[in-house]
Amino acid sequence: MRLRTFLAESMTDAIEQVRSALGDDAIIVASHGTGSGSVEVIAAVETARPGYRDADFAQGIDETDDMEHRLERMLRDRLRTPTEPVADTGSQGAPVIAFDKSVIAAALEAHAVPPALKSDLLAAAIALNDGDAITSLAGALEARIGFEPLPIRPQAPVMGIGLPGAGKTVTLAKLAARAVVDGAPVDIFTTDTVRTGAVAQGEAYAHLIGVHLRRAENVDALSLLLDERNPSHGVPADRSGRPCFIDTASVNPFDRDDFAALQQLTQGARLAAGVEPVLILSALGDADTSREAAVAFARLGARRIVATQLDVARRIGSVLAAADASGMAIAQISVTPYLARGLAQMNAYTCARMILDDGTHSTTDAASETTKRHTGQST
Repeated sequence: MRLRTFLAESMTDAIEQVRSALGDDAIIVASHGTGSGSVEVIAAVETARPGYRDADFAQGIDETDDMEHRLERMLRDRLRTPTEPVADTGSQGAPVIAFDKSVIAAALEAHAVPPALKSDLLAAAIALNDGDAITSLAGALEARIGFEPLPIRPQAPVMGIGLPGAGKTVTLAKLAARAVVDGAPVDIFTTDTVRTGAVAQGEAYAHLIGVHLRRAENVDALSLLLDERNPSHGVPADRSGRPCFIDTASVNPFDRDDFAALQQLTQGARLAAGVEPVLILSALGDADTSREAAVAFARLGARRIVATQLDVARRIGSVLAAADASGMAIAQISVTPYLARGLAQMNAYTCARMILDDGTHSTTDAASETTKRHTGQST
């Protein structure tokens, strides 16, 4: 499959563009609103592949069919499911939410943003006040928090690291699935070979996207796997043609021995192939723990955060606190456990809109609803 991005004034216009350019078989992988009020849609279309017949989808695919075909069917189903339109951001620059510092303060409070960070963001939004609460808060977030999405085909191998229960394995699988849908061959490695069921879980996700999971028992084994991919020894190479994703065992960053083992692994991987550690962080954690953990993981060279479980947490305060304290940028967010629905890109405007919403729902419920609109998903 291959991807194309479309920019339109509305979701209806975007779907028309998709069908006109890619045909009726195209699928919408993701959608979100932009700061200018338009809609950006990422669509995919199947490319020819040996042994693959269009009749497969007309007749239905049973449980014994190839797992990769099942993934494509899941993605196809998303186009057939009505997508909730992205909320209108107002015509010709008109404010969506009239600026009111008490509204912004209440929204930040509802999202469990720590008091000091809340005060600073509110002060910055007041200073940037242009009459629109969303753009003012977005400007405050942009000045304080970094936003840097991971590309579909990362140039360096991506290593997922994080606390227990953050969803590293499924998040790495989602990142790999994006690259597969884009037509790239991918490698998936795992160093989580001790935890009961960890390898089986990784293999299940890998099979779903048509990839073989390779195991690395230790840093030396991982270095050898990475070395196989590096034709120019000692020279950083662009590996975006064959993206690589590495799963790791969860660690307690406050346990010296536990953390030292991960540090050795990440250092070895960075030396072997310029691996980028990425923090997979659950939004369910409290702000203090998330902040302290992020600072620790940043010492391993992590500079981006993928936030998970926002559909359950309904609050982004702990993620903002972690990014602010560690200096890491927020890359993507996950609001669903389902592999085919993937990850949503984050930016300051999307984040501000999640926090503020349009006033028709409670602020905590708005985080989930707004995220659904920007990803074209429902949980």
